[in-house]
Amino acid sequence: MKNNITKIAIFGGSFNPPHYGHVDIVKNLEKNFDRVIVMPSYISPFKQDSQGDTARYTLCKKVFASQKTEVSRYEIAKKGVSYSVDTAAYLAKRIEGQLYWVIGSEEINRLDCWRDIDKLKTLVTFYVVKRPNYKIDENALKALKKRKIKIKLAPFSGLDISSTETKIDIAFGRPNKYLPSVVYDAVVKKGMFNPYGKYVQALYRYGLTSKRIRHTHGTAVRGMELAKMYGASVNDAVIACILHDIAKTENPNKYADKIDISEYPQDTVHAPIGAYIAQQEFGVSDEIAQAIRLHSMADADMTVLDEIVYLADKTERGRAYKTLDYVRYLCEVDRELAMQYALNEINSLEWAEHNEFSLRAINYYEHICHGKEYPAAPEYAPAVEIPLPEANVEHEQPQQKPENRKKEFVPSGDEIKDIATVAAGELSLHKARNVDIVSLNGKTIVADYFVIASASSSTAVKALMGYVEDKLTKQFGINPTKRDINTEWIALDYGGVIIHIFTDKMREFYNIERLWSDGNNIERYED
Repeated sequence: MKNNITKIAIFGGSFNPPHYGHVDIVKNLEKNFDRVIVMPSYISPFKQDSQGDTARYTLCKKVFASQKTEVSRYEIAKKGVSYSVDTAAYLAKRIEGQLYWVIGSEEINRLDCWRDIDKLKTLVTFYVVKRPNYKIDENALKALKKRKIKIKLAPFSGLDISSTETKIDIAFGRPNKYLPSVVYDAVVKKGMFNPYGKYVQALYRYGLTSKRIRHTHGTAVRGMELAKMYGASVNDAVIACILHDIAKTENPNKYADKIDISEYPQDTVHAPIGAYIAQQEFGVSDEIAQAIRLHSMADADMTVLDEIVYLADKTERGRAYKTLDYVRYLCEVDRELAMQYALNEINSLEWAEHNEFSLRAINYYEHICHGKEYPAAPEYAPAVEIPLPEANVEHEQPQQKPENRKKEFVPSGDEIKDIATVAAGELSLHKARNVDIVSLNGKTIVADYFVIASASSSTAVKALMGYVEDKLTKQFGINPTKRDINTEWIALDYGGVIIHIFTDKMREFYNIERLWSDGNNIERYED
């Protein structure tokens, strides 16, 4: 006999902003449920920076509403902090059917801390959508089931898209990769979803170069990742990371009568000056200011936020040193080991300067990491030599800076176009489809050109990435400053040129050309 019980999925969240990751989840829910209810929160208990207004509700209706999906204004109208137990109780009284509460796999470890979980578990089954970089903890899953909390794993996974990263991209004027056009229009016309814009604008006022701003963007994204990993305030980490180099071009003499910078080496005075600017101009907390002050040299007894900003600065994808991937791996395995390794690694580089702060930090982390062993490098990371802590490091002498350092390749305008053309040619040579070169004509500071190509499968996407990277390295001696890698979309950032390689389905979904076309700036590459 057929089960006629109506299955209803409740998909709640701040939707701040609603993006393609949410769209993908809703479309998959529609395939697996009779009815879907999207529930924008007024204020999420886990995201206190959520914008508590009806604009998000209106956008959610435009983005999600369909024959199967409705967008509820219950939590928006109710106002206050939105608790799932209250919403589930409200819906259970008004709707006949079996309720499933949709959560991401990152919620498994803290689900037992949700408000009135013992009541909530009688109202709903939790429907867990696997999220990239958040493995489901089998022990936590068993503990929840032991408490008779009903769990069902979704037969699909979510896309690797973060609302916070979207807001960081908005602040830095980076390409609209993740936002439906109606949401992006709200960003442009109403200035929505841009809590970090004022900090980024300050970087320009203080004269930071485009290269420095790209590094700052990478540091902010990395800080977000680490804050989520370590359970710290994502908002504080992003603000600190955006402002960490704000004083990089400032003349220290301007601040001689305002703060004491006498103990700081010349190359690091921007850190305390940046902390001073952040507090004076933006009123940041003492915790954020301290993280900015310590990001260059570190110290003993650092807070988790201090460590996040230090590690984010040293492990953002734009960095270029041999053991970068290994240090990033250590960040996932053991934060303290990551700090110890990074401190020894950075202070061994030829440009590093030993000072009281960093030497004190090295000794501190050697002490708290005593007895720990460095794990072997994972398969994806290059082989590295694991350093052993050296005794009496405080007596080491700083290494001299070399007279002649190899200059970084900085392409000119013509060379940037050459890079785009060569990349397009290599993609076409290896059977990529519909290879386009998009001239951005000053539309964004992020790049001068996009190269966009399609492939028949995720395997082909990855293969094309290898071909184009190898070609550009051999011909121009360059490597991407950042790689955004998804199973169906890879982006390679070469500064002036960003290369997007999609599967056919994903390219149609995002339609980047439409977002950046002005009618005559797209050139189809032909052999």
